Amino acid sequence: MNDGMLNPMAGGNEPAPETPNPGGPINPMPPAGPSFDSGSSGFGMDKIFKIMTGVLGFLLIILIILVIVYAGKANKTKTYIEGVVKTNVDQKVKAAQDSCEQQKKDLLEKPWKEYKARDEFGAFKFQVPKNWSQYEHFDMSENEPYQLYFNPDTVQFDSSVKKDHAALEVGISKNLYDNEVKDLKSSFGGILNSKTEEKITISNFTGTIFIYKDQDLNRNIGVIMLPYRDRTLFIKTDDYDKWNDQYFSKFYKSFSITP
Repeated sequence: MNDGMLNPMAGGNEPAPETPNPGGPINPMPPAGPSFDSGSSGFGMDKIFKIMTGVLGFLLIILIILVIVYAGKANKTKTYIEGVVKTNVDQKVKAAQDSCEQQKKDLLEKPWKEYKARDEFGAFKFQVPKNWSQYEHFDMSENEPYQLYFNPDTVQFDSSVKKDHAALEVGISKNLYDNEVKDLKSSFGGILNSKTEEKITISNFTGTIFIYKDQDLNRNIGVIMLPYRDRTLFIKTDDYDKWNDQYFSKFYKSFSITP
């Protein structure tokens, strides 16, 4: 308090200015905080937005460029792969065609191939049509332990006679040659008739060729019997009229038999 005191600086007549009470309340100050001056040299919100927009635009441009480049490479890769696949397919098709043509050529030039029998029966050899099917039956316990069949199609089984038959056949019988000839001749009065019988020599083995009518098959059968190692070797066709000229005669003349 300054009641009654004069301010010497005011000429002695004015009271001295009031001194704040050190123990009294202090007027509150407003809280300090950041201030932005749009006219100052610092970054404003509009500048930050512009920078972010520019960066995003730049990234978008880069992304578009990458997509275009990738799409171009993908198209090139697809074209390349399709070209490689087509080339490989064409090469395989051409190779298959060439192989087929070569097989046809080989078949026309050499339609026959050599066949070798089992070692158990002397490994005799003969020629058969190259592209015919073949079937082998081997059982030493049977009376005919070895039978071979060659046919343009599958080998057929005739249920009426219960026996396989084919265009060209080879068989080995355990019976002696004379007995097999006798048995065949005795059957001519039954289901077999219209026979012809001639001597024939094949690979220094002399035997007999029979041509006769088989009543069950209703066609002429051709069969050659040769004495062979205390056994009988059969060379046969199930249809003499159909197969003889082109196949059967060449077939039996090709035999190479060792004693």
